[in-house]
Amino acid sequence: MGTRQILFILIVAGGLMAGCSTTTPTPTPTSGPVIIVPELPSPTQTAVPTDTPIPTATFTATPVPTDVPTATPTATPLPTPSPDEIVFQSNRDGDFEIYIMNLDGSNQRQLTFNNANDQYPRVSPDGRYITYESDQDGNGEIYVMNRDGSDQRRLTFHLDNDRLPSFSPDGQQIIFASERSGAADLYRINLDGSGLQQITATPLREMHPGWSANDQIVFNGSMELFWQVYTIDLNGSNQRKLTNSRIDEWSPEWSPDGCQIVFLSERGSSLNPGIYIMNADGGSPRLLYDGPLSEWGASWSADGSQILFTEDQSNGRADIYMVNADGTGLRKLTERGGYPAWATAVVPGP
Repeated sequence: MGTRQILFILIVAGGLMAGCSTTTPTPTPTSGPVIIVPELPSPTQTAVPTDTPIPTATFTATPVPTDVPTATPTATPLPTPSPDEIVFQSNRDGDFEIYIMNLDGSNQRQLTFNNANDQYPRVSPDGRYITYESDQDGNGEIYVMNRDGSDQRRLTFHLDNDRLPSFSPDGQQIIFASERSGAADLYRINLDGSGLQQITATPLREMHPGWSANDQIVFNGSMELFWQVYTIDLNGSNQRKLTNSRIDEWSPEWSPDGCQIVFLSERGSSLNPGIYIMNADGGSPRLLYDGPLSEWGASWSADGSQILFTEDQSNGRADIYMVNADGTGLRKLTERGGYPAWATAVVPGP
């Protein structure tokens, strides 16, 4: 066999090994109140083939003209090293503000101080920036700040609500939902406030977008009574419906490798949503955790091994928990908090 033939065989074999594994881990029950159900097969809750049509024409992202000045970021290195931490929202001071804490819930610090609501924080993959939604200017707008709370700056300027921001894999853009087109559609903008682009223009009401390492967008959309989970390509084409049920399924978040999606679902009870995980194509949905009251605001750790989430309490409070991605190791991190996001360690540099 010649050298070229051997090289060709090696290239083909390497290509077959790439991509997301189809192996599905089986959740393991934890001790205490955690009840793990490996699979919930149901004819109305099985993922739909990825070619489910949506009755709209393909929409290609185009720049959105704006006549307002854009924000200019100051990329200042953090003054001290920062370990892995958790960013979250809390209304403990009367309105929602953004906080940060250690992984065990200690050393909590407040980052925003407004007589308004600062909510839905998400952290850039390099751990340096936090994006969030704030109504300090009268309606929902997208903001970004350094991880230590400094250099807070507004990125969007519109009379309609801009909501639920999330970072691109390289941390240089932010994707968000906006009502500026009349219905809720998805947009993206550069970290410095320039380059606003509309991604979708469909009959769906689209919310809670996330940008995967594979340049796919996941979001929850609704055209009738129920939220369902969808994915699209970055240019707004190739829309796929991953869930197809007569219940609400929403708040999807990509795993760091883009191979899995954590989401909320009423599959167990319409009065008590639980946390589920499915493959990137909608296959193998499985229950991760369903406590006595509603769970919400679920997201992944930086290495994909753990899930952060919020759980309502009987006294009206909401607390933050963490559980391993296989369903074991449930622990409470803090009281009076919600919508947690993982902030990776940062070492200051030039």
